[in-house]
Amino acid sequence: MRATLSQTVAHWRRYLAVCLAAVPLVTGTVQAQATGSIAGRVIDARTEQPIAGASISIDGTRLGGFAGADGRYRIANVSAGTHSVTARSIGFAPVTQSVTVSDAAATADFALQVQAVALDEVVVSGTAGGERVREMGNSVTRINAVEAAKQSAPPNITALINARAPGLIVNFNTGRIGSASSLNIRGRSSIGQGNSPLIYVDGVRINTSTGVGPSAGGFSAQGAQIGGRLNDINPEDIESIEIIKGPAASTIYGTEASNGVIQIMTKKGGGARPTLTLQVQQGAIWFRDPEGRIPTNYYRTCDTCPLQTWNAVTAEADSGRKLFRNGHTRVVTGSIAGGTQQSRYYVSSSYQDEAGVEPNNSQKMFSLHANLGVTPNEKVDFSSSVHYVKLNGHLGTDLGASTMFGAIGGHILRFPASRGFSAGFPPEVSWELWDNMQDVNRFTASATVNHHPAEWFSHRLLAGIDYTHEDLRGLERFAPPELAVFLSPTGATGRIGQTIRTGSRYSFDYAGTAEARLTSSLQASTSLGLQTFRTDVGTSALGGTGFPGPGVELVSATSTPLTAGQSESVNTTVGGYLQEKFSWRDRLFLTGALRVDNNSAFGEDFKWVTYPKADVSWVAGEESFFEQFRDVLTTFRVRAAYGESGQSPNAFAALRTFSPVQGPGGTNAVTPGSQGNPDLRPERSKEFEVGFEAELFQRLSLDFTYYDKKTVDQIVNQAVAPSTGFPGSVPLNLARVDNSGLELLATLHAFERPNFAWSITGSLATSKDVIKELGIVPGAISTPGGANRVGYPIGGIFTKQVASADRSPTVPFATNVLCADTAGRPPIACAQAPYIFQGTPTPKRTGAITNTVTLFKRLRLYSLIDFQRGNVVWNVNELLRCQGLFGGRFCEANYFPEKYSPIYLAETSGTALNQGIIDLFYQDASYFKLRELSATYSIPERWIRGLSNASVSVVGRELHTWTDYAGIDPDFSGANDQAILPQLSRLSVILNVRF
Repeated sequence: MRATLSQTVAHWRRYLAVCLAAVPLVTGTVQAQATGSIAGRVIDARTEQPIAGASISIDGTRLGGFAGADGRYRIANVSAGTHSVTARSIGFAPVTQSVTVSDAAATADFALQVQAVALDEVVVSGTAGGERVREMGNSVTRINAVEAAKQSAPPNITALINARAPGLIVNFNTGRIGSASSLNIRGRSSIGQGNSPLIYVDGVRINTSTGVGPSAGGFSAQGAQIGGRLNDINPEDIESIEIIKGPAASTIYGTEASNGVIQIMTKKGGGARPTLTLQVQQGAIWFRDPEGRIPTNYYRTCDTCPLQTWNAVTAEADSGRKLFRNGHTRVVTGSIAGGTQQSRYYVSSSYQDEAGVEPNNSQKMFSLHANLGVTPNEKVDFSSSVHYVKLNGHLGTDLGASTMFGAIGGHILRFPASRGFSAGFPPEVSWELWDNMQDVNRFTASATVNHHPAEWFSHRLLAGIDYTHEDLRGLERFAPPELAVFLSPTGATGRIGQTIRTGSRYSFDYAGTAEARLTSSLQASTSLGLQTFRTDVGTSALGGTGFPGPGVELVSATSTPLTAGQSESVNTTVGGYLQEKFSWRDRLFLTGALRVDNNSAFGEDFKWVTYPKADVSWVAGEESFFEQFRDVLTTFRVRAAYGESGQSPNAFAALRTFSPVQGPGGTNAVTPGSQGNPDLRPERSKEFEVGFEAELFQRLSLDFTYYDKKTVDQIVNQAVAPSTGFPGSVPLNLARVDNSGLELLATLHAFERPNFAWSITGSLATSKDVIKELGIVPGAISTPGGANRVGYPIGGIFTKQVASADRSPTVPFATNVLCADTAGRPPIACAQAPYIFQGTPTPKRTGAITNTVTLFKRLRLYSLIDFQRGNVVWNVNELLRCQGLFGGRFCEANYFPEKYSPIYLAETSGTALNQGIIDLFYQDASYFKLRELSATYSIPERWIRGLSNASVSVVGRELHTWTDYAGIDPDFSGANDQAILPQLSRLSVILNVRF
């Protein structure tokens, strides 16, 4: 019946009153008479395996539950009568059935079918209760972490999410055990403020810092900083991951969210009975084909002497030594989960022991996780999440002291005293003496209260903390006589640097949502949120050199202390949002929102920043006129969104600072430090995206997005005038960067038969970033490498470029070498040539292809191949070997020049590097990788009496790379790949049993 005008006015009056008035927390409840229960099991229709964590709800009530690890559930206190009961899980189509409840227990089993386009899934959106996919005008990718972990046995969370969401790039830094990787979504958009997304675990913003290896006391133990905190999370504790990709989606998350948001939800309890799960993993870790990937070097001691080749891997093997050992991985994880109608629990513990391919690289990690939920009545529910990690890691050594460095640039004729290793010592020096350690204790906890005082109003209060204590040590031990001969007298006595870092991140989040039905077809909801985030980080560094003897490894035992340092940093964000959403017949949704923020890093003359948002979603496939296409296009939704978000300045960038110095006569004094900028404001990103989801023939699903993003007020440093009295530079909001790209995710269910199923999933993403404004006039490029220039990508690569050369008849180099000029002018002498753009370090195209084959409902075969295209990596290993920086010429071109072009020979001359000619060493880093390959067999129940479920898996990772890149591995995100250990291969056997 159509609502009358007076009824509509009454609805609006009540609705506005709710929006403007504070609603008290009402904890009373009206108990419905409970006369029965509903119990059953939720399984995958294809494999008949249980779906752990599936949610079961009774429509029209707040009663519901979750399936346990065995797929079983039980809902108590259900009133007598017939009810509609719905089962849901990520990646499956919901199933609803009618169930009649009496004084006896009713049974309702569910078999869910895989469905890639699930419009009624609820995702975390920052509002109370979340939002259904159909309501959102922006792209959100959801990863079923439980299924992904079964398929791939990921050693850490970055391996879990890699290649599973279009537009998300995992930047690998090194293959060492315990190393960190950084993430970025939709490429790079900030010149100097970082490009990592915000990451939440169960609603708590967490520490995801990278590059936190030992650098205490002014040094690390001859190594790079490769540690990081994101991988402290055990993948087996994660239930799902949601990736919110840009300002169009992350507006209500406020300042610091312009690079996107990743929400990690951990496993919850549930089920009809307690379920105990045990997983044991044993595997090998190795450096794949080291003798083929580490180059073979050429050398002779005089022009008439015989030419001799040397490969570090084969040379050590021929001498009875192994340059790289086979490492191992051992993981034991146990959990118990269960619950009742009023409570649910999940408790797990895990122990991981991994060793890398070198003796000084290993890690041991113990984790304990608990989730508890209590629902005392239909109006209130409480949940808490607690996570504790104890980690001890030995990160190994990189760069100058690493085995890789010595092997790549060595030769037995050039460095005979060190068995050919160019570092000046054999590998056992770094393996036995140098140790970069990290001891980490981490505690993350959250508590959430959801309250539903009325059918039309619900609100949520969350408080959480992420606390990390890191003891980071770079140790060079006192050398025994047999190793001291390779070191200087001072170096042989050792040294140590230590950093103690303590960080606390506090999260406070309130959100409320009021709903009103304005007419029979029009519904509205208003959401209000208030948030506070605070980060406290304290660092103390000390160190010393010269131990009195072997076995002494304390800072207090050194003879010469190094300069100690201490710092404190506090950053606070306070903000809130107001959002209004209108729904027409549950098909057309219009949303508008406004976010207001203040951050302690803003300049003192800039207080508040405002970010707007608007989006629209239309489920066109449910309209009546779409009926004629229903046989072909079973699901179709279009969406569009616009939003703004920000990136706060560095903590002290806006402040004027002074540094302490010693004044005349030993008095205390200060000297100008940095000028600061009281008007400094956040970088501001503005993004528009449009896309659609569709399902064709109930077999092929498509999810497409186009985005266009502009980041203005970019912070760049401007040189300070000497007349100010302050040195250095001052941060100013001057620059602008534009980003754009496409994202496509497609799944094809190629075959669906009782004993055979085959599904293929493919993803593709493009990314382009262009600097539109810098606000300052940069100096001329005087050295090759990355530079920021208007009209080019962030960190674009510029070098001089050889245009022509002739082959020399007498020496293994080229003559008449000319370099490219600009604007199509003829080549000129390389000394006067300009620097030419060579490419971008950011991949332009990324994607993945997965295949899943299920045989006889028990054997599942899985593969993942991912790729990236369009970026360059600086092959420094080849440059160092071929331009003579090791005191000799090691590459083949110097001895067999007839195999190489004159242009390549021009770049191997001794003067090429001094002239900035290294363009051939910036090489195309495109690749395809067989990243994951697995087989899982579910053991028949008749074979496992006493167990509810058991399976065994064999999983391989990093098994092959297809690439034209001439270096060791193109899958590297740093400025260059000098002596970096590549991603290591793994083969694991995993046994899962459930009681």
